[in-house]
Amino acid sequence: MPDIDEVMEHFYRGLRGSEIQQRLSVIGFELNKVRKYANEWNTDSDLLSQSIVFLALSAYFTGLVPIVRIEGALFVEKDFRNEYAYALVARAYVEVAGRIHKGLRLWRLYKRGACTIADFNDGTKRLLARYQSADPAPYGYFIGQGFNVMTLIGSLEDKIPTIHELYGRLSCYIHGDFSYHMMSRQRSLITDLKLEDNPLIGDIEKDLTALRDVVFEDFDELLSVTRVLRERYDRMHQD
Repeated sequence: MPDIDEVMEHFYRGLRGSEIQQRLSVIGFELNKVRKYANEWNTDSDLLSQSIVFLALSAYFTGLVPIVRIEGALFVEKDFRNEYAYALVARAYVEVAGRIHKGLRLWRLYKRGACTIADFNDGTKRLLARYQSADPAPYGYFIGQGFNVMTLIGSLEDKIPTIHELYGRLSCYIHGDFSYHMMSRQRSLITDLKLEDNPLIGDIEKDLTALRDVVFEDFDELLSVTRVLRERYDRMHQD
């Protein structure tokens, strides 16, 4: 039987002490400066600063914060060989990564002059908006200012061309496709008996490596975009 201290240390490393969690912590600390800056300094008269604040808030609250939980959940579910929960969390990762990437794509459009500052501002507002279904909406028509989740996922195609295929596989498994579940259960049962790595989790984990790379690339660029605002905040709080 493993020592309780070893078990606690193992889960601490996975949930809080891993390299991924440490990187997310640093990114969160810096992006939180943008939130604090916006709370103390009215950016309504500066459309560019306001847009960057909206971009950062979306990436922080609907991107980084969920990903911290998602990464922790992936660690736990892999440890407990719970392939269904792992697939469910991985699917959420795709959706969250899509929102972050959509925001950075908007920035890139503005940066290369492909849209106006007003267009960029409207886009960042949509990142913060809720996308509501019409009532009634029998054929999937929607009203509202936010982005449809499939639009967010589709934004990842420039980095991961197979993103729709990955999302489709995860959705097919999660929603209980019989043949997919039967095949997966047969594979996982054999590996459980042999105490080998879970094959479904292993397959998803490979796909998540590319997704994670895109997420951190986007966060790195976002830190570059928000550098001026963060430096202003640091100067305002030097004492």
